[in-house]
Amino acid sequence: MLNASFFFIVFLPLIFGVWLWRRATRQLRLPLGRVLLVVVAGGFGAALAMALERWLLQTAGIELGTARPLATGLFTVILAGPLEEGVKAAAIWPLYSRRQLTRGKVGATYGVLTAAGFATIQMTLWLLYGGEITPLSLARLAIALPAHFFFAGVWGYILGGGRRDRYFVTVWFACALLHGCYDYVVFWRQPAFLIVVLPMLIMMGLGVVGVLRDRPQRQTRVTAYSLLDVSTPQALSRVMKRQERPIMLHWIFFGALVSLGVSLVFLVAAVYLGKRAGIDFSLVEANDFRGILPIALLGTALLLSFPFSAYLVAKASGAVSVFEPAWATGMALVAVLALFSVTEPTALVITLAIAPVGFALACAGAWFGLGRGD
Repeated sequence: MLNASFFFIVFLPLIFGVWLWRRATRQLRLPLGRVLLVVVAGGFGAALAMALERWLLQTAGIELGTARPLATGLFTVILAGPLEEGVKAAAIWPLYSRRQLTRGKVGATYGVLTAAGFATIQMTLWLLYGGEITPLSLARLAIALPAHFFFAGVWGYILGGGRRDRYFVTVWFACALLHGCYDYVVFWRQPAFLIVVLPMLIMMGLGVVGVLRDRPQRQTRVTAYSLLDVSTPQALSRVMKRQERPIMLHWIFFGALVSLGVSLVFLVAAVYLGKRAGIDFSLVEANDFRGILPIALLGTALLLSFPFSAYLVAKASGAVSVFEPAWATGMALVAVLALFSVTEPTALVITLAIAPVGFALACAGAWFGLGRGD
């Protein structure tokens, strides 16, 4: 049963890739030869990446799973993430250099197809290299799949058409860093930490739905959903505009303090309620699923604090866009990341993994604070 489930997960990327290609060809020109080329190139890139990763690990004397969390986190985030996203980008770069990525959706589709070939070969080689098939390992592999598609789709969208490609390096670097953080939480933290990536999975789902859904070409209405939808960059840019008024720097700094204060209050309240309910927070580091409840409680409290604080800042400042509240949240996140980088480096990686969701929720909270959420 487990073997059958594993092979289903292995071929799931290709099944999804075929479905995506057939759906995309209703509107886009995606020749079968190019599609097969990027899928094969993605698979070859996976083999190359895994070989390089194994060589680097052997050279450094690191054994993932038994090494210290800091060493594992640094390898996953600094080396594995950029390497894997790099070989995927290299697979479709010839299409970009020949100006065959004519639209954002074309670039995103080729990026996802490359990721499908990459994920299939990566999981196959994982088994050949002695990976153990267990319910937990199958769950980890299944949860890791959407990140391959999502991050490749994001930088592929930026690479395709228009003048967005000038942001490619920045977007690609962010995707590589976040993918490394995501993989670290999925594969190398205690099983209970899998719940930490649930908000990211939801955000990825919203982005994929936004890209795939059919809508009129000129539809530009901005809603709170636009803040979570990567397929509406024009709407997002209008929401983030300063509205031709001076930047209220004092509200950005004050908003950052408010965001930090509200986060602390929410976390303290979560701990208090958890203790009253008999939740044992020492189970967070347990090597099983017993830590899900305390992690879920703390994570929910932290994420809810971002839209609440941004709503307060937007109301108090009389802002006309989410510019100041968004920057205030960004400053607060940077402060938290700087603190964890000194005190608890492994928590830094987990915070990075949920930072995009927290930022998006803060923007949505600020949007409602502007009185436009109706």
